[in-house]
Amino acid sequence: MGNAREGEPPYAWVVVGLAFFALAVGMGLRSTIGLLVHPWEGEFGWDRAAVSLTASLGLLAYGLAQPLAGRWADRYGPRAVFTGSLALLGAAAIAVGYIQSLWQAYLVFGLALTGAVAGVSNVTGAVAVARWIKHRRALAVGIVMAGAAAGQLALVPGVAALMQVTGWRAAFGWSGAAVLAIAVPIVFLFLRDDPPGSAEARVARDRAAGRPQPLSSLARQRNFWWLMGSFWVCGVTTAGLIDPHLIPYAEDVHIDTVTAATAFGVLGVFNVLGTLSAGAVSDRWGHKWVLGWVYAGRAVTLIALPFVREPILLFAFAVAFGLVDFATVPPTTALSTTLFGRRSGGTVIGLVSLSHQIGSAMGSYAGGLVHDLAGGYALFFLAAAVLCVAAAAMSWAIREEPVPPLTAPLTA
Repeated sequence: MGNAREGEPPYAWVVVGLAFFALAVGMGLRSTIGLLVHPWEGEFGWDRAAVSLTASLGLLAYGLAQPLAGRWADRYGPRAVFTGSLALLGAAAIAVGYIQSLWQAYLVFGLALTGAVAGVSNVTGAVAVARWIKHRRALAVGIVMAGAAAGQLALVPGVAALMQVTGWRAAFGWSGAAVLAIAVPIVFLFLRDDPPGSAEARVARDRAAGRPQPLSSLARQRNFWWLMGSFWVCGVTTAGLIDPHLIPYAEDVHIDTVTAATAFGVLGVFNVLGTLSAGAVSDRWGHKWVLGWVYAGRAVTLIALPFVREPILLFAFAVAFGLVDFATVPPTTALSTTLFGRRSGGTVIGLVSLSHQIGSAMGSYAGGLVHDLAGGYALFFLAAAVLCVAAAAMSWAIREEPVPPLTAPLTA
């Protein structure tokens, strides 16, 4: 273990911590959409499907922006992408407080706020980790992704409590101001793109690693589609189901909002544990096996969700689901880089993340539509469990054999 640490620059784990912080802010604010469902229904008279479409559009924008965020992070450095995205996020959060119509909700929360989070996602975090961490990269990615779970823990209950005191408009205004005044300066001042004197060495290593694989080559590999398909299911059953629908479901069965938001925060605590555990264990036991069992465990929790109608059961669900929520990200990220080569890993991570967000958008809208048509969420939860079983099978079908890098010139 001591040798694994020797190759890391002293500042490397500070960079990991700053990436953790940036993801906590971004993903925490993105997860507050569930808090706005009932206030918007009550104030504006919008139905559940219309409000859910806000989350769906945002998740789609988030997914489309992730490949761009990864490319910009490679070109301009993670600090510029993190800082610019946090600035846009803070401004969008302030603008949420001025929403008066449905199209404004789609534009401000859906496109601007959620789209900004793409720059403080696992894609940019993976670029920062790759530049600083030589050993224990899966663990480092797990720590960074745990920031997203920590953001749920801290910000969702915090914003919920603030909404009860100030109302939803002022709560988002103060949240946005805090991002601009605190998060943006911290990341801008302390994050570093590369270890001192390493930029030239990184360019040389990239050249030695060969050329990135073209999209046509990726599309011919079954592993690529297994990753795309399984992470699509991940999107349907996490950001598409939990973020916009868990709190409204709890409220529908007469669990109060703050209790539901607190349970959501507890889910975030166990997200941290699940993510860190998956990052550490998958390096030892094999990424695809851990990934498949995480999806299988998620299926079990979703089968139980329709029977959750008491606060104690909601907290039990939060613990169980938290362990298998973000836990898919470290093995998926590791597979994306080891199977397709370091020079193609960023492209694959961006595309796989896009698949995740397409699933998130579809799941978010489908949940609201099923709720409106069937009068509840039970059918949606059970369908999501079936999809998780399919994702487990796709994960286990992956062949963990890396593709050699391309060294010959690429043709169109």
